[in-house]
Amino acid sequence: MAKNKKDDIIQAAYVLFLEHGYDNSSIKLIAEQAGVSQGLIYNFFESKERLFDAVLSMAQDSFQSKMIAVAKEYADASPEEYIERYADVILENREEANFIISSALAPKLRQRAEPLLKEYSSSIMQTIAPLFPGVHDELLYNIGSLLLALSDSLLIDGDKERAVRTGVFAVKMFIHYLNFSE
Repeated sequence: MAKNKKDDIIQAAYVLFLEHGYDNSSIKLIAEQAGVSQGLIYNFFESKERLFDAVLSMAQDSFQSKMIAVAKEYADASPEEYIERYADVILENREEANFIISSALAPKLRQRAEPLLKEYSSSIMQTIAPLFPGVHDELLYNIGSLLLALSDSLLIDGDKERAVRTGVFAVKMFIHYLNFSE
């Protein structure tokens, strides 16, 4: 288990939310999984929603830091190399990515997840900006949206080769558009 009880609770909730979904993961079940009392959970989190917020934030921070590391490492690489590595990170962290994206799709959880996804989109824009020098924010946003769509596709079917081909094609179209519009 984790270093302290709060971390144990967050980790147990993450596992249960991932396996059973939000609605089917009761505080009682989370307490049993974490080896703590329900009351202790409420000492740290005023509600299941606040616990979910902490779990989602933990997953988001972890996943976002991995994506930012890739963007920094591949800042001088070709867009093709970047997309290839981006796809690898999605597949290597499939559970985490799926948790984040599926949280944004659940109607009950969408409003809780949207701010984190907006933050994630902004960080993608900032991290891919060096790959596309001189590209204005609106186009960077579209490239970021493409990367999120590739994430969804990879999470659904795991077909990295197709996702990379599609991503490279789209990026080449963006670059062509940039060259054409200058």
